[in-house]
Amino acid sequence: MMAKILALFAIALSLVGGAAAGHFLKPVADNADESEAVPEQPKALDAVATLREAFVVPILRDGQVWSHVILSLGVASDNTGQEDILLREPVLRDGLTEALFLHGSLGGFDGNFTDPVSMQRLRLRLDDVLRERLDDETARVLISSVTRQSS
Repeated sequence: MMAKILALFAIALSLVGGAAAGHFLKPVADNADESEAVPEQPKALDAVATLREAFVVPILRDGQVWSHVILSLGVASDNTGQEDILLREPVLRDGLTEALFLHGSLGGFDGNFTDPVSMQRLRLRLDDVLRERLDDETARVLISSVTRQSS
């Protein structure tokens, strides 16, 4: 009988000890922080505009047109609205065309022109044009499609 009482006492003591340990060892947290801890959502783009016509870039070899690269581009910006981007499209197209021709003349569309390094180089060049022409540091190019057609 005494063994049963000691066993029940040991079980009760273990439960109380475990509850006390859990209470004293839990991390201290401010209630205000817990209620306000909302995961931060990534900021959505304010504007995405697709430029109306594709860009055609002739690729020259030995003074002759060897192929054409055709690109469909868009513009994304957090600070400039879609309407403003489309109103400035002629100015943007001028700068983007110049950058694309430069990229092509430097061999950017030769070989495996869609490898990540070549695409990153192209994006940086086009992003610089957009940021300068829109006076918007958040503006960046969206490359919707790119193909190369041999002549």
